[in-house]
Amino acid sequence: MARRTPKWRADAGFAAVQTLVVIAIAGVVAAIALPVYAARAKESVLRQNASTLELEVKSYLAAGVDDTDDAASASDVIAQALGGPRSGISAWYVNPFGGSRAIVSQTALPSSAGDMPPAVWLTDDERYAFGAFTASPATRSRLRGTLVIVCITRSGRTSGVEIFYVDASGRRSPTATTIAT
Repeated sequence: MARRTPKWRADAGFAAVQTLVVIAIAGVVAAIALPVYAARAKESVLRQNASTLELEVKSYLAAGVDDTDDAASASDVIAQALGGPRSGISAWYVNPFGGSRAIVSQTALPSSAGDMPPAVWLTDDERYAFGAFTASPATRSRLRGTLVIVCITRSGRTSGVEIFYVDASGRRSPTATTIAT
């Protein structure tokens, strides 16, 4: 007489296999979805930081910080108001892709010699204005996740300020805010 396995033991083995398959599928879905959501969260942080920075710069301009004769002075005043060149550290803005809190106020593209991209970069070089911004290899590595403020000059005076961000791949944000002074 052959020995038969009780039905309840056979069902228990099948249920265990089903549970392992469900766990494996959930693990694969999580492995795919989590990086996508993390990237979206970082992009959302950049958009929100750009909006906050826009309001902050508008308040500085409304208070008259743009009453200078050259764009470099306007960018320096904005940098100081943000907590800038003296400390070089932002109290509020963080680069979501590197964790840097640095505020850089200089005309030239920030260096990348082992440094993380800054949280905020202020420049008066119109080559980096939104309309002229190109995602060259240098800008990709040096500005990834950075909020960019470009002081636009006309006839030696600041005529406007553009604010945008550089995303994870080093491309400019879809839109920029231009504040007329």
